Amino acid sequence: MDRFTGYVGTYHSSRSQGIYRFFLDAESGKLAGENCVLDVPDSKYLAIRQDGLLASVVGRAGKAGLCVADLRQSSHPFQVEALTEGSAGCHAAFYQTYGYTANFHAGTVSFYRIADKTPVFQYTIPIAPGAGCHQVLFHADTLLVPCMELDEIRMFHIPDHTPCGTIPFPQGSGPRHAVLDETSQALYVAAQKDNSLYCFHICGNREFRLFQRVPLLVSPDPARDEAAAIRLSPDHRFLYISVRGADQIVVLERRNGKLQVIQRIPSGGEHPRDIALSPDGRWLLAANRFSGDLVSFPRDSATGRLGAACGHTIIHQGVSIVFDAQERKEHEK
Repeated sequence: MDRFTGYVGTYHSSRSQGIYRFFLDAESGKLAGENCVLDVPDSKYLAIRQDGLLASVVGRAGKAGLCVADLRQSSHPFQVEALTEGSAGCHAAFYQTYGYTANFHAGTVSFYRIADKTPVFQYTIPIAPGAGCHQVLFHADTLLVPCMELDEIRMFHIPDHTPCGTIPFPQGSGPRHAVLDETSQALYVAAQKDNSLYCFHICGNREFRLFQRVPLLVSPDPARDEAAAIRLSPDHRFLYISVRGADQIVVLERRNGKLQVIQRIPSGGEHPRDIALSPDGRWLLAANRFSGDLVSFPRDSATGRLGAACGHTIIHQGVSIVFDAQERKEHEK
């Protein structure tokens, strides 16, 4: 495969109108951007399924909710919106035949059934006003919701979404985004407020034991620096975390069961809201929201380290990056 296709969700502004498509050259790491391909205001966070169905948060004309689009219809993508929420969320996810959005300010998670490529609102899971719900992720039959302003991860049983526990964090840490490493049975959480990585052993279906806290920066500025996105390498050896304010990408390696920082490099712009690894693991991309650009870096799969930025394209107000799931699947064969 000579290039990979990806999509960027954006905050709505005069210079960003929805979801943008880009192409990454698989050999050189060069980037090419396009105009907006989907009219989805406040698209922010994106998720994509193997069948080419894309989910996005959306805010339109005072209403908000979940948008679903069929990317396989490339000329005129099929697009349906369920506008049942009061304000646009900050995260969207698929789980089997369902969709979810997390709303930071409202402190809620909304649950949708996906029927014939159409999102059908089911109900809202209330957590707490201003809870800072920043993500949803799934482990076994459990929904995990990092709540940044509550300093905890709330857990809910799937499919009825009844509360089934919490994962506590230190006061003022601000758990934001997490990744699950099913191979090593670990949960890694990037905490925005204290700029740390929290590492948990998964000891059972709903038992998470903290085994390490790793500071991401040498001398963080609490008034400026904020850990944001976290990604796990395909071989589960390396973690990548973006830090806004400091505008750095931090690389960590798992050695003898412990995580340690092995590299810190500039993100190639201002305010790296999201990062993503290409389907072949050779490139890491950063969406720098305030400088309005998408930047690519070569990645050494043996050492995990990143090289100097090698690709650049303009995408204003970038919030999240996803790659075409079908291309990822074909590459993994």
